[in-house]
Amino acid sequence: MNYKIFCDESCHLQNDGWDSMSLGAIKCPADEYEKIKEDIKAIKLKHKTPFEIKWTKLSKSRINLYKELIDYFIDSNITFRVVTIINKQELDHKRFSQTHSEFYYKTYYLVLKKIMNHLDSYKIYMDIKDTRGKEALNNLTDVFEKSRELPTPFMQHIRSDESQLLQLVDIFTGAVSYKMRGLKTDGVKSEVIDYIEKKLNIYLNTTSSYNYEKFNRFIQDPRKVL
Repeated sequence: MNYKIFCDESCHLQNDGWDSMSLGAIKCPADEYEKIKEDIKAIKLKHKTPFEIKWTKLSKSRINLYKELIDYFIDSNITFRVVTIINKQELDHKRFSQTHSEFYYKTYYLVLKKIMNHLDSYKIYMDIKDTRGKEALNNLTDVFEKSRELPTPFMQHIRSDESQLLQLVDIFTGAVSYKMRGLKTDGVKSEVIDYIEKKLNIYLNTTSSYNYEKFNRFIQDPRKVL
């Protein structure tokens, strides 16, 4: 089968003041992509929201929109995978002869290799956040080529305001990151997190079973790396 994968991250910078980082990806069957994209657009228009939705800009007035999107995700063939690095400030990059940027791409590879295999083909789309897009894709390509575990997939940067699924992965990754940081100050964000957890019967701040595919979560602590 052919798949499209959309990636986004939260608190990934080395010195951003937060002690965890989360990198997430949504996988979508390529032959269902157009329908899923149009379905999400229709849900947003139903709630009078034709513009981009982002975790950092959630609105209490649109809580029913977020809940309907979560319900749609649950009923669809879309899956989500997220890797969270906790105690980020204790990462020992010198020990592993790497920069934080190199570690970032290795972590993205950890996200992706769980949801990929040798039999299927993939196109990976990442949110373009700055002018270093080509360099970023080259770095991730390099990780794939050095690992030799999987064929190097097609990769491309896209704008989040032009991609419905990139906006959805932003919401899910933001929710996991918010929960992992122990934040509770924003009522609408807490309500979205509670809704995800109750509907899926999970906790966002725990590692899921390896074989659980719908909303797969993995937490890594650098203090436990031997």
